[in-house]
Amino acid sequence: LAAGDTSLKPTFDMLIDSARAALASAPLSVVQKKRIPPSGDKHDYMSMAPYWWPDPSKPNGLPFIRRDGEVYPESRTDHDGTRLQTTIVRVESLALAYYFTGDARYSQGASKLLHVFFLDTATRMNPNLRYAQAVVGVNDGRGTGIIDTRTLPDLVDALCLLDGAPGWSAADEQAMVAWAKSYLSWMLESANGREERAALNNHGTFYDAQIASLALFVGDSALARKTLDDGAKARIGSQIKADGSQ
Repeated sequence: LAAGDTSLKPTFDMLIDSARAALASAPLSVVQKKRIPPSGDKHDYMSMAPYWWPDPSKPNGLPFIRRDGEVYPESRTDHDGTRLQTTIVRVESLALAYYFTGDARYSQGASKLLHVFFLDTATRMNPNLRYAQAVVGVNDGRGTGIIDTRTLPDLVDALCLLDGAPGWSAADEQAMVAWAKSYLSWMLESANGREERAALNNHGTFYDAQIASLALFVGDSALARKTLDDGAKARIGSQIKADGSQ
């Protein structure tokens, strides 16, 4: 880009368009949901299991029953996961736009979105997924729900690009590290986290990716290395055949 390579211009223009759209967007927060988590605290993340539906044989539809691969439409309504993933996509676009242009508007815009979703007392998300992918009439949340934060490694990349940028102070960085440490501890120590760590499919893979990236972000390289050596290699070995097929 710096050398004027015209073949990159269409992709660069798309990036700037997405960054400008992110600048114009209103910040999102978990406290914007209408539903109330079982804790009574809107700062707690909340989502419904996508493949579970009302039981047509029951007058009230409870408990929900599984219809694998068929998304229950209401599970995608008022969804904290959509707010989280949209925020991360926007922050990533803004961080990249700042990196390639040096324009402080983009880093300042990313900082605004990060503050609202993760840091500001009035709007921040509590660092847990206790109530993620709940099955109505069965449980308040499951380890399976940790896949809702599968894009956190993308957020870590964006935060690295924002290091030292205008609008993103050292105090902001430390506050984000503190949030990541708390969420990492919850993933490692909670019953939901242990359940997801034991998953043998893509859920376990996404768990490892999150643990490794968050560990690197908070400075725990030993945990990142252990996760990749002990967990990820075994998962790849069980999921990928010698000929490369999955």
